[in-house]
Amino acid sequence: MKVGDIISLPHGCRRHWGLPTGIALLVRKLPRTDRLEYDWELLVDGRIVELGRQIEQSSEVLSGND
Repeated sequence: MKVGDIISLPHGCRRHWGLPTGIALLVRKLPRTDRLEYDWELLVDGRIVELGRQIEQSSEVLSGND
């Protein structure tokens, strides 16, 4: 996954954040100082949210910015 990709978030994530569609644009990587390295900032359903890099394993890439 990279900045500019459009992804579909998993159902549990959508439900937790109250996101009706769960279709998100990866805006930028947010650095961390621990072993997890970074989080993601996403634009989804008109909101900016921050999610952990775990979404890389549970989300589907719908379109990349190749």
